[in-house]
Amino acid sequence: MAAFAAIGLMLGACTSEDNSINTNSPNNSIQAAEQTRAETRDLELHDWSAPIDGLTPTQLARFEQGKAMFEKVFTPSNGLGAVFNAQSCVECHGQPAVGGTDPTKTIQRFTTLLAPHFAVGLVTQADGAPHVHARSVATEFPDEVPGCVLGGELVPPHAMASTTRVTPHLFGIGLLENIPDSTLIENGLASEQANPEVSGRPGVMFPGGVNDLNAADQLVGRLGARGFVADVQSFTQGAFSTELGIATFHPLFAAPVRPKGNLATADCTPFVGEAVSLAETQATADFQRWLAPPPRPQLTGIVLRGQQLFNDIQCSSCHTPMMKTSPMAPAPLNDREVWLYSDLLLHDMGPALADNAPEGLGLPTEWKTAPLWGVGQTSKPLLHDGRAGRDFRKAIDFHGGEAEGAKRRFQDLNPADQAALIAFLEKL
Repeated sequence: MAAFAAIGLMLGACTSEDNSINTNSPNNSIQAAEQTRAETRDLELHDWSAPIDGLTPTQLARFEQGKAMFEKVFTPSNGLGAVFNAQSCVECHGQPAVGGTDPTKTIQRFTTLLAPHFAVGLVTQADGAPHVHARSVATEFPDEVPGCVLGGELVPPHAMASTTRVTPHLFGIGLLENIPDSTLIENGLASEQANPEVSGRPGVMFPGGVNDLNAADQLVGRLGARGFVADVQSFTQGAFSTELGIATFHPLFAAPVRPKGNLATADCTPFVGEAVSLAETQATADFQRWLAPPPRPQLTGIVLRGQQLFNDIQCSSCHTPMMKTSPMAPAPLNDREVWLYSDLLLHDMGPALADNAPEGLGLPTEWKTAPLWGVGQTSKPLLHDGRAGRDFRKAIDFHGGEAEGAKRRFQDLNPADQAALIAFLEKL
C-alpha cells in the first residue's frame, strides 16, 4: 500500500494541460476518489476464473470438467511422477483464482553438453534436463513409497547455463492461441518498417518448437517466454510432464520423467497405467482456452495520460495494444478483439536479460514480448525470471537491445509523467 501511496503523491504533481487533475479542488478530489473506489470495487468483484462469454451449455459442462482436472491433486498412488514441482495445475496457477499465477512459484531450467537446447533436453533428459524437478515422492510421501530413496533434483554442477521462470497467468490464453499465424508473420515483416529501432520476428515452430500434432495450421509460437509453444494443448501436455512428472500423449512428453537422467525404480512409481489420458489433457486445455481474459480497466485522468505516454515513447511498438482472433476460429473465440499489449514476436532485449538457455528459435538475448494484460491486476513478478519483483521502474530499466530507445525515452520523462505511465501499467 505504501508504494501505491507514493505513486499517488507523484501523480498529484502532474501538470499536463490536457489531463491534469486539480487536487486543490475539493470537488475534483472527491470525484477522483469516488471514481478510484468504484474502479477498484469493479475489479475486486470480477470473477477471475469465469469462462469467456458465449459458451454453449455443452462447452460450459466441458469447462467445468477441465477445471476439475486442473484442480486434481496427484500423489504416487494415482500417477504423480517420481520427481516433480507441483501436485496439481492449480498449485502454481491459483492466484487470484484458478487459472492465475503464484508469485512464490518458479522453475529452473538448465542446459548441458548433451542437452544444449530445450527441445534436445526434452528428448535426452541428460542429467534431468531441461527442467529441475525440485521435489521427490521419497521425501514427501515416504509411506506411499517406502522403498524409494530418491531425492529432488538440482542444477548439475557441470551445467552450461541455468535460468529461472516465473509462473504466468492463463487468463485469455485461448484468445492468444487463435490469433492467426498470418497476423504474427505480417506484423513481424512490418515491425522494422514501422519503427527502425525494432525488428520483431515470429517464433516459427521448427526446429525446436512445440505444437499439437493435430494443429498443422499453427506453426507460429505465442506461448512461453520465448514463444516456442503454438497451442494450448501442447502447453498443457508439456506441463503435465515437466511439472507433475506425468507422461502424456505427445512425442516430446511421452517418455517417463527420468530423475537426474536415470529411470525411476518401481519403488518410486507404484502407479501402473495411464495417469492422465489424452481426453483428460484435452479437457484441461479447453478449460484454459475458455478462461475469460483479464478485465479491461477504465482509463481516465492520470491513467489515460499514462496510456498516451506509453504510445508516445513507443512502448506500443512491441507491446501492441490489440489484435484480433481469426474469424475462422472455433466459437466463441472467433473474431474477437484481444487487448493483450504484445506483438507476440521475438525481440533482442540486450545482454542484461540473456540467459544462454535457448528455446525454440529464440536466441539467448531474444524474448517474446510479454503480454501486459493483467500485469497490474495480478501478482506475477515482472520479467521472465521475476528479477524486478513488482517494481515497474526496475523492469523498464532492464530493457535493452531493441527496447533501449523506449527505455531512454521513459527515463527522460519528468517524474510526474513517469508516474503516470506506471499508473497506467498498474491498471492493466
